Amino acid sequence: MEKKELNEDRIRRKRRNSIFNICLYVLSACLILTGVLIILRNCTGVFSINTAGDPEATFPPTVIADATPDATALPGPDVTETPDPGPRPTPEPGKKPVSVSFVDYGVNVAVIPVGVDADGFMDDAPSADVAGWLESGACPNETGNCIMGGHIRFHGKLGLFSVLRDKLKVGDRITVKMEDGSYAFYTVISINEYPYDQVPSSVMAQTGMRRLTLITCKGDYDYIIHTSRTRIVAVCSPVE
Repeated sequence: MEKKELNEDRIRRKRRNSIFNICLYVLSACLILTGVLIILRNCTGVFSINTAGDPEATFPPTVIADATPDATALPGPDVTETPDPGPRPTPEPGKKPVSVSFVDYGVNVAVIPVGVDADGFMDDAPSADVAGWLESGACPNETGNCIMGGHIRFHGKLGLFSVLRDKLKVGDRITVKMEDGSYAFYTVISINEYPYDQVPSSVMAQTGMRRLTLITCKGDYDYIIHTSRTRIVAVCSPVE
């Protein structure tokens, strides 16, 4: 009788151990899967798709205009993100941007016009795969600052502008397509990071030399300040 009880007790222990081992395997698989998903979230090609076609124009030889910019072109000491006040002339028909392409990385982003919110800040793009162009700023190829902003991540989806954080470097080529099918060509001349509340006013200044400014956030969303705490700013000079 004791032998039978010992056998039954051994069987029960084996079952418990088997259940415990299965739980460990499931937990391990979940942790591995979570890690894989975290890695994939930082791969633009997996969670984001190009929203604009490949540029049809060939990038010209890289001869940079105004290679030594004036003081209004690059970030200065002032601390504000507020765009310059005052209306600009109505853009020429067909000159509004419709897409921006990061030529060296095959990332092509649709662009839509955005305005300024009640606090005087540039409105956000409405999705991870679209960039916003500040309508009150310059159009591509116009004198002044053509300003575009996009997301690194939006509602859990990696944004196409994550290329600013992950890949973009000085000397990279940027192509902007306009409504009329014409193109503007730029090369990156500076990439800087700033605390969200210490962005120089020159970043959003709409006057000065002809240039393209690309802006995105860096870091996780902060629910206290309702934004990320860091800005990445790439300034691009036109290619003649």
